[in-house]
Amino acid sequence: MDYNNTHILVLGAGESGIGASHVVAQLGAHVVLNDYKKIELPSDVQAMLETVGVTVITGHQDESLLDNVDRIIISPGISLDSPIVKAAKERGIEVVSEVELAYDISKSPILGVTGTNGKTTTTTLLTEVMKATGKPIFVGGNIGDSLSEMAYKMPIGGYLIAELSSYQLESIKEFHPLGAIVLNISPDHLARHKTMENYVLAKENIFKSQTPTDYLVLNADDAVVVDMANRARSQVLYISQKHAVENGAYYENGHLYAVRNGNKELIIEVVQIHIPGAHNIENILSVIALTYALGVSAELIRNAIFTFTGVEHRLERVKTINGVTYYNDSKATNVDSVVKALEVFPKPVILLMGGHDKMTPVEEFMILVKEKAKELILMGEAAERFEDDARAAGIKDIHRAQSMKEAVRLGRDLAQPGDIVLLSPACSSFDWYSCFEERGEDFKKEVLALEEGNEP
Repeated sequence: MDYNNTHILVLGAGESGIGASHVVAQLGAHVVLNDYKKIELPSDVQAMLETVGVTVITGHQDESLLDNVDRIIISPGISLDSPIVKAAKERGIEVVSEVELAYDISKSPILGVTGTNGKTTTTTLLTEVMKATGKPIFVGGNIGDSLSEMAYKMPIGGYLIAELSSYQLESIKEFHPLGAIVLNISPDHLARHKTMENYVLAKENIFKSQTPTDYLVLNADDAVVVDMANRARSQVLYISQKHAVENGAYYENGHLYAVRNGNKELIIEVVQIHIPGAHNIENILSVIALTYALGVSAELIRNAIFTFTGVEHRLERVKTINGVTYYNDSKATNVDSVVKALEVFPKPVILLMGGHDKMTPVEEFMILVKEKAKELILMGEAAERFEDDARAAGIKDIHRAQSMKEAVRLGRDLAQPGDIVLLSPACSSFDWYSCFEERGEDFKKEVLALEEGNEP
């Protein structure tokens, strides 16, 4: 789309909306940035937007905002069921994700990553491998900066790498990545998407506009994901930890192989990998499959994986204090992610869970928690529902905490030398915090206060 002299309404004044507003204004559009909540933008952000002529309206969201609007760009947090979006559609106004804007303006191909779990680790590793090629590599989306800001800065001859959530993908139009990865699918965000079918369809949007010259990496070990091949027009690359594949990457006997037309090449051995867990083998295989297909050498891929130590807030070892090791897994915002975390540790852990309740079913999950956790510490708005289901599963050692301070103190008091205290919430953070990063930082701060001898 040519944005020059158009009228654009951007909904949501978070990082995504601010980035989109700044970009389209520089492209010559008349821009209004709106949020129904009253928001005081930082002075430098306010000045940046004023400089390019963006009008900022927060604290109300009237339908008059739709007058003369050519296109609406929505931030990921804005539901398609919100009244103003419904009203826009009734008027025939096009509503698209900020990701669509990024696609419109990027001068280089896009590599996109989605899935229920593992997106950030996979995106970060993919970025490191592609940087090793020496080409310009920019990254954004559900990680780091807004994708449209990165796309605006993107030169020719590189790659724009995007971590993409279902929220970002549900309202794209022509978004077309050269390479796409779908890691796994398990129930998540059902309060937003209503049904599992809607959630899967949102994820499938990542490849709906791909062509036979593009690449799509699918997890052959995930029944929902592998079925997506039936609707793909691109070149499908499979990954598996259970069997060999013809094109893609697979694990066998402690080795990870890249494969092209049945010809395999050893990339790396598991003993050379520094991030634990079978879920991380899945993430690494997906990066191997895509980058190898794009022509990156086995040596460059191997070196990038060997030096990769993971991402912050995902099974991040914080500290060992008095023989007790504390792990920050604040990014575990759904049940499946906690399952993967618990499977990493060979013995029971003291588990800190809870937060903003996504209303994902947890009855069966609590059976695993009973097996893997010696003590359960619950916090946040999900605590009551989680406790009911935990007790129904036969878990007896349950504690409540009213703050992260209290949760960390409880973990310390319950732990014995050799134990693991794991923050892995299975919830988003929006009851107590603005984001999972803030929650993880608070956990780390309280753990380090223990080491310093301060009462948390």
